[in-house]
Amino acid sequence: MLSRLSMSVRPCVSVCRWVHTKEKGKPLMLNPRTNKGMAFTLKERQILGIHGLLPPKIETQDTQAMRFQKNLKKMSDPLQKYIYLMGIQERNERLFYRVLMEDIEALMPIVYTPTVGLKYREKYCTFNDDIQGTASVALAGLLSAQRVVGKSITEHKVLFLGAGEAALGIANLIVMAMMESGMSQAEARKKIWMFDKYGLLVKGRAYETDSNQEGFVHPDPGDVKSFLDAVNVIKPTAIIGVSGAGRLFTHDVIRAMGSLNEHPIIFALSNPTAKAECTAEDAYSLTQGRCLFASGSPFAPVSLEDGRILTPGQGNNAYIFPGVALAVILSGVRHISDTVFLEAAKTLADQLTDEELSQGRLYPPLSNIREVSLQMAIKVRLFITFFFFFFFQWRKRASINPCFSIYTAKKLNIVVFFSFPQYRAPCVYK
Repeated sequence: MLSRLSMSVRPCVSVCRWVHTKEKGKPLMLNPRTNKGMAFTLKERQILGIHGLLPPKIETQDTQAMRFQKNLKKMSDPLQKYIYLMGIQERNERLFYRVLMEDIEALMPIVYTPTVGLKYREKYCTFNDDIQGTASVALAGLLSAQRVVGKSITEHKVLFLGAGEAALGIANLIVMAMMESGMSQAEARKKIWMFDKYGLLVKGRAYETDSNQEGFVHPDPGDVKSFLDAVNVIKPTAIIGVSGAGRLFTHDVIRAMGSLNEHPIIFALSNPTAKAECTAEDAYSLTQGRCLFASGSPFAPVSLEDGRILTPGQGNNAYIFPGVALAVILSGVRHISDTVFLEAAKTLADQLTDEELSQGRLYPPLSNIREVSLQMAIKVRLFITFFFFFFFQWRKRASINPCFSIYTAKKLNIVVFFSFPQYRAPCVYK
């Protein structure tokens, strides 16, 4: 059986190789997908018509990768490293991805910049990684933190520093997660507060709020003039920084969070590292290592006075968009619902092991990004498949049975299906 399978596969492989290497001569060398530089063997150079177009020396990809990694280590400026890496990608994609995957934790912050996607979500199959990707990875961090805090998502109160698109994206996804746990949208929104450069988003303040912010505008809780005042008055379990304004999670703010919560959740998500709301060292040391910390940019592990070493979690969007994109391509879906990113957040949180959580991590190591993306693609693909299966079953059954109905949560694309009356419990699909 195995030999029969091998025979059936070989023709396909040979065809695929022919398609990949159909270019010859100079065009093949100018194409970064087919160019291997001096890694072409003598036989390949003769067959592909590039003999004489390369130096006579032949190198393996191992030797090439070693040389490029050695050159990278000589560079200290991140921008210089970025330019060098992009130069490799433009000439030799195979080598670029080889170098990237061998040291992904160090190089991911160099090569990755959030992509602002198109906003024609109803017309095209697209999503905004800067909003939905950030929201999904932030929610995943909160879901991971639940395992330490021992509280449901509905029991949290979240205070944002910043009230722009990133904050609203995260807030709306948190609301969806709370609604999935049985809370109404109105009650969920009451759990979320926002503080921008003009102060708290409250009714009747002098500065107008955007229409997208209206759901998170609350009655004035009292005399709040600073972010520290907001922490002391609102008493949040989590603070999330997406302001891009630097170290606004001051020592007093961090200490206040530590006094209000046994395990305060502190997310300093602004990029780059210099713009982060606080450092990992401040967050851990000022709370005696009790806080659950995540950042948008990488921070080094922190050694505490009691001998513990905690590794900060990096809420990188790269945990989300490769797996989601692969699932969307495989499913052929034409519209990407926000529920996809809720499912992605749960999938990412589920992949964090207890050992990694004990180290201070809220996300799996970036070195596991390929496995994380693969598992996410599988889970999200299944989610999309079952979503459409139940949707079409509802359409079929609703036409013949008036007891079978559907409720669509406004603006959130949460679909709840109620089964036939003969079933004791409703069939809920979200």
